[in-house]
Amino acid sequence: MSLRTNLFGAACALALVSISAPAFATDFSGILDGGYSNYNFNHGGGSANDYHINGGGMFGLAPNWAAQINAGYNHSHASGSNANAWNVDGTAFYRAAGGRIGATVGYTSIDTSPNSNATHYGLFGDWYAGRSITVGVKGGAFDGNHGIKGDYAGAQIVGYVMPDLSLTGSYDYTHLNHVTNENDFTAQAEWLVSHQVPVSIYGGYTRSEFSHSVSANVWFVGLRFYCDPVDGTLVDRQRNGAEIYGARFGSAALHF
Repeated sequence: MSLRTNLFGAACALALVSISAPAFATDFSGILDGGYSNYNFNHGGGSANDYHINGGGMFGLAPNWAAQINAGYNHSHASGSNANAWNVDGTAFYRAAGGRIGATVGYTSIDTSPNSNATHYGLFGDWYAGRSITVGVKGGAFDGNHGIKGDYAGAQIVGYVMPDLSLTGSYDYTHLNHVTNENDFTAQAEWLVSHQVPVSIYGGYTRSEFSHSVSANVWFVGLRFYCDPVDGTLVDRQRNGAEIYGARFGSAALHF
């Protein structure tokens, strides 16, 4: 059985668990999101379209500890080329009233010519600076075949202008050895449409800057489904549910 089949099956299983888990788990939170991004590169580099779907489930292990597993798929299409990326990630973290801190490890396979893969590992933390502000940081390293090697770091601040509406600003840095440095500056908004049907709409803009004066303007939009055992606002679901920012690893430089 191929790696692609295994990862696709894992993503489907996570989605099913997320939908059915409230019936049998009191400390489970699931998340499923899908979206679209459009990249426009400078210097006549053209444009690219990227589609993704990610699923994750967080399981409480003790009053203050939790484990999480994510799986996802990205399809990138540019003029004359296509790439498919599959990932599986595992995360463990400590939860406290003022935030959370944890570690993550994951594997990404990219169907290009030749095929590439990378394993990443890192740490992250969230600080609930107030009722309406969350600060997140993360950092780590990755290595794989064909000499793929590097490190990454990032920080974000989330402001909840209303309990169900957030505005986020983030900066992410990726160093891909002997290839490029990537700096991503992102502004994003997310709105939880309904508590009864916990689906949110998110969208925003990323300015991606690479080595050798290459850059891209990226616009993105998506839907996110929260599966929690109890009702809650967007801030409640993000602070008490599955980790989003710290548990995920992704770089445009690895996809194109």
